[in-house]
Amino acid sequence: MKSRTFATMQLAIISFFMFADQNLMGPNMKLIGDEFGFVSEQDRYHYLGSLINLAFWIIGGSVSLFIGYFTDIVSRKKLFFLIVMVGEIPCLLSGFAVDYNQFFILRALTGIGIGGIIPITYSFLGDYFSSKERIKIVTLIGFASGLGVAIGQLTSGVLGETYGWRLPFIIFAVPNFILVSVFYLTTKNPVRGEMDLNIKKVDFNDFKDFKGLFKTKTNILVFLQGLFGTVPWAVFGTYMIDYLSSNLNYARDGSATFAITIVGGMAILSSLIGGFIGNKLYKKNPKYLPLFCGCTTIIGVIPTLLLINVPQNNVFLLYTYATLTGFFIAMTPPNMKVILMNVNNSHNRGKVFSLYNFSDDLGRGFGPFIIGSLLVSLFGSNIAFNVASMFWLFCGIIILFMVKTFPIEDSGGMQ
Repeated sequence: MKSRTFATMQLAIISFFMFADQNLMGPNMKLIGDEFGFVSEQDRYHYLGSLINLAFWIIGGSVSLFIGYFTDIVSRKKLFFLIVMVGEIPCLLSGFAVDYNQFFILRALTGIGIGGIIPITYSFLGDYFSSKERIKIVTLIGFASGLGVAIGQLTSGVLGETYGWRLPFIIFAVPNFILVSVFYLTTKNPVRGEMDLNIKKVDFNDFKDFKGLFKTKTNILVFLQGLFGTVPWAVFGTYMIDYLSSNLNYARDGSATFAITIVGGMAILSSLIGGFIGNKLYKKNPKYLPLFCGCTTIIGVIPTLLLINVPQNNVFLLYTYATLTGFFIAMTPPNMKVILMNVNNSHNRGKVFSLYNFSDDLGRGFGPFIIGSLLVSLFGSNIAFNVASMFWLFCGIIILFMVKTFPIEDSGGMQ
């Protein structure tokens, strides 16, 4: 018990610093653009938002598939150590890039870290905890990751104007070199399937490829909702601070950054509340879990649209809409991860979470590219961001289809 708790806390702290890197560019996009020669909004969105995000998440998603395959075969502890080390090196070096080409390559390679640790982390958790415990633990990891994104973004915005945009990349990369070394030296690989009762003996040929995962309808629905649901998250994380400051005249190092930090902070609280409610609903009836997630996601579209269209110089409305957006829209992610755990056995979790992460990364990568490069140039940023928010509507509708599939396929990871 103590060993798994200690290992889980280490995974949470490492996730905090790994995900803190995710939105470090957003608050300082104008500063970075000015240094690298991208002065206009369209150039900033294309070169710093669209292209870098596309490369970052496509590389991360591709690595996730590769790592997910080997997570189910080799030592997870060694693989985790390697991925964190390889992922944090380009994050650190991003703070020393001398031109755009270097910066682009380093940011793209940083995707290796986030893309790689997700399937390994949830493979660990699936073998540390039973199906009845997983929602609480997944919520903890989601809390740590979300807190990392919010704190990283806030720190970057606060430090950027005074100390420049480079320092945050260094600050959030260094700790994980130490933390992952401690993790490697103090933890053991859990026994695969230890927490999955009555699991059948699995032959290597049963899990050497990915195609069998698509026989589970709930898997397909979780992948699809992730593809749609990550588009607005990526767009807002990449562009929203710049949009609020450049288009609506909110202070870049004040109300604009703080508003998006509120979204992130409320999303953290929302994930905790969502995990708690989801756990209660799951115990009553598994179908209530996706019903709850689908409804809250759809409701969250309303304050999101209000936030995008907030009047200028009205900080009260800005913060109110930011609070409501973060509260409603983030109750789903921890519960989706638990649903995946519970419809897949221990020998497939690495692969299924790599596919889950890959579908998320496609949304995170192509979302800013399509919205930031194409729609902004054609219709302007306001219309483009309104379109992006509607992807959460489709995400919620897809989740509601799980009301039918999840109760049938839910087996506590024993199928």
